[in-house]
Parts: sequence; C-alpha cells; structure tokens
Amino acid sequence: MSARYVELLPALAAAFLLSGCAAGPARAPEPERPVARADSRAVRNADGDRANVPEGALAAHTAAIDAMRRGDDAAALAELERLIASYPELPGPYVNLAIVHRRAGRDDDALASLERALALDPGHPEANNELGILLRERGEFDAAEAAYRRALERRPDYALALYNLGVLLDVYLRRPAEALECYEAYLAAIPEPDERVSRWIVDLRRRIGAEDAAARVARGE
Repeated sequence: MSARYVELLPALAAAFLLSGCAAGPARAPEPERPVARADSRAVRNADGDRANVPEGALAAHTAAIDAMRRGDDAAALAELERLIASYPELPGPYVNLAIVHRRAGRDDDALASLERALALDPGHPEANNELGILLRERGEFDAAEAAYRRALERRPDYALALYNLGVLLDVYLRRPAEALECYEAYLAAIPEPDERVSRWIVDLRRRIGAEDAAARVARGE
C-alpha cells in the first residue's frame, strides 16, 4: 500500500470498529482495502456514540487490528469472532471480518458480514465502501454505485469512497463528467497530492472537451 493510502487510515479506524465514451487509459484497480488502525478516540457504536463503547471491545479491536496489520488473518479471525460474540450490536467488527474473508477468497462470507454490519447501520461508510468494491468486482455496477453513494451521504469527504466511485464512473460506467467531479473531490479530501489522479483529471477534461466538440459538430454548430 502506498504511503498516501496509509495517510487515509485514521479516517477509517472508527467505522471499522464500532460504528472500499471510448475507453480511457488503463487504470489501476481500487486501492487495496486498508486495515484500520486501532484508534480508541474514533471508535463509535451503531448510534455514533463512542462514550459507551465497552473497554473490552476496544481491547479486542486493538488485538484484531494488530493481527490484520501483521498479516495474521487466522488470529484476526479468531479475535473478531470473539468480539462479535461478545458485542454483536457493534457494526464495525463485521466490516473487518469481511476484509479477512475477502483476503481469503471467501466472497460470500464477506458479503454476509457486510450485510450484518449494514443491518445495524445502513449508512456505515466503511461497510458501504467495502460493499461497493465487492459488488464492482462481481460486475454489479449499479449496485456498487449505490453503495458508494450511501457511504458519501454519511461522510461526503470520505476519500476512498470518492476515489472508488470515480473509478467506477470513469472506467466501468463511462460517465466521465461525474467521474471528474469525484476525482476532484477526492483530491480535495486527501492530505497530500495524488499525481496519478491529477493526470487522470487532465485526461478526463481532454476527453470531455473532445466529446463536446464532436457533439457540436454533429449538431452542425
């Protein structure tokens, strides 16, 4: 994972616990799903309240995240399952569980975990972002768009959802003007420049201009 996406991790830590025309140039896939880092200051339950989160849940979350970050998914899975058994009302652990399942190729289990998170909190940004990535990979582009937009309804400056929605609109749905808006909002939301996305923006503006010019010629203007 690039340093740039590491910079986005603090924004993800909260929700992962308690509370992703003619074809343009080749695109990289969506960013690797980041593992949230343990950050008790940002932990929230399904109601968005962090004051009443049990200390035991925070400790278990820290252990699970530490295991995920060092690549010990077996330990993370065990910790997350214990956490969920003790605190089934917290949506975030289901999102991290989905990430563990996806890394093992268990897409159906990942989807089930995300559905449980979203049953607790339908607007959960990280759950919707992760769901959008999963749906995009399955070719369910309209459903993926809806998931990303739910994430952004809750958190309009959620950088990963803006990036992922931009890629979906640009590469898969061929809606360059909307993709351009997402990329520009993404750049505004991140702490450091992203030169790759900046180049995409230049390319998109060129393509949109060419399409507009062609449309005017077709209309005889």
